[in-house]
Amino acid sequence: MVLEIAGASILVAFGLLVMYWSVEEKFDDKRIIMIFLIGLAAVIAGGWIIFSRITLAVLLTKIAGIVLALVGFFLVTGFPDVTDYQPDGMSKAGILIGLAMLIFGIYLIFFA
Repeated sequence: MVLEIAGASILVAFGLLVMYWSVEEKFDDKRIIMIFLIGLAAVIAGGWIIFSRITLAVLLTKIAGIVLALVGFFLVTGFPDVTDYQPDGMSKAGILIGLAMLIFGIYLIFFA
């Protein structure tokens, strides 16, 4: 499964790069459209392989991990700076909750 997803990600990257090159180069319209369609086909094929191999539960778990990690990172780095309207104890609670969310989010991203 890992090799299939790695191959699919290479296909998607190649397709996006080819589409970028087709827009960047100064070719005639017919050649640009052909190169663009080849790139689009590679992106669609790679996306199809990725989404057919990954189940919805795994995808939702990874998205939840990303959201939890981002909110936890914000609580650890951004929440303690707002001491103008809250006591210092709230900053410590925010850091604790943020670290817990960050660690759980990273676990969901990499190990679940």
